Amino acid sequence: MPYCERCGAELDEGAKYCPSCGTPVGIPQIRMEREGRMPSVARILLLIFGSIVLLVGIALLVGGGALLVVNTGLTDSEGFIATNSYRLERDSYSIVSQPINIDVGEIAGEWGVWRPSPGDFVTIRLTGSSNDPSKNVFIGIAPAEDVQSYLFDVYYHEVTRFSVSPSRDLTVEYTTHPGDSVTSDPSSQTFWTVSQHGTGTQTLEWAPEAGNYWIVLMNEDGSAGVDSTITLGVKIPLLLTIGLALFGGGVTALVIGAVMIYFGARR
Repeated sequence: MPYCERCGAELDEGAKYCPSCGTPVGIPQIRMEREGRMPSVARILLLIFGSIVLLVGIALLVGGGALLVVNTGLTDSEGFIATNSYRLERDSYSIVSQPINIDVGEIAGEWGVWRPSPGDFVTIRLTGSSNDPSKNVFIGIAPAEDVQSYLFDVYYHEVTRFSVSPSRDLTVEYTTHPGDSVTSDPSSQTFWTVSQHGTGTQTLEWAPEAGNYWIVLMNEDGSAGVDSTITLGVKIPLLLTIGLALFGGGVTALVIGAVMIYFGARR
């Protein structure tokens, strides 16, 4: 009575396959051993690469989830991430920021391809109000050379350094620029890239463009003694898109990795 070379089961006369394990009858043993080894190698490869894909998926899920949490948990109804409100007070005619130099680089222009504007990636919002009931606030952003010309020989303060402590207290260092001239009404100037002024709280939004800019805080009438409360907000339009893309890629990678591991572990 013949027996199966693989499992030892008894075979019927003339049987072509083992009724127990399905092994074809009459195939040399060395061939059977080779056929048995090949699936094992494939299973090991599936397990290795499936595990790698699974780890990548977890990393994408964590990164995408973090961005989604930031976008939904730290932004306001308009999508801005805002700081606390801080008081800026000086006896001069103006408080200005350090120069903001925005340069997207020359490579895109040299190759003649689309050059993105910084405003495609970020929007800045400044909200301010005067702490002096007799004065209105003025907030403006303009090219550095225009502001320097406007404030030439005018007494003003430049913010050169600021820091926020763990308790959210603001520390500001200023450089004093002395002068003998008196500023004219800032709201009547035409060089401002964007500006807002008036009674109560004023909100300015700016989509940055390449160039060198100054942020200027003044009284609406141009008088000395600036005392205002300012809040800075930043909106990153692509934050939600990037978060969703990473999260979706993570879910896809997890599914693919799990399928690979399943077939690698399945006998």
